[in-house]
Amino acid sequence: MESVKECKMVTIEYRIRTITPAGETTETDPQTCSFVYGVDAQYPAVEAAIVDKKPGDRVKACVPPEQVFGAYDESLVRELPREDYKEERLKPGRMYRQIRKKCLVQFMVKELRDDVVVADFNDPRAGTCAEFDILIKDVREAKKNEMAPSCAKP
Repeated sequence: MESVKECKMVTIEYRIRTITPAGETTETDPQTCSFVYGVDAQYPAVEAAIVDKKPGDRVKACVPPEQVFGAYDESLVRELPREDYKEERLKPGRMYRQIRKKCLVQFMVKELRDDVVVADFNDPRAGTCAEFDILIKDVREAKKNEMAPSCAKP
């Protein structure tokens, strides 16, 4: 029986549970996917959890925020001059979006003060981690035409 190694076509069934920094959880229905291990990009934590596993093995992988939407970075919370932004779009707890100098300016409005907007430039999902429950369904030698996706290693 084949085990998960580089250049093997792997089919898994998985369910993902995400946990936000506030403790809110969501869970997906089971899904199935196939990929060439070591060629098709996967979360490093998932790759580490399934290497050397065989069909029928069930594993759990905890994917840290850095591998999902990024860790929450306090340095991305800034105070901006309120007068520089469109007042009708400034609502605490909502995303502010505006095209300025041909670029999209986007941030979460954390707080409004007299002359200041407290803006959070983190991805709204930053700090979210994921738990994968994975069942290895099949492992086989990858065919030559399966070995060259757009992200293949040289």
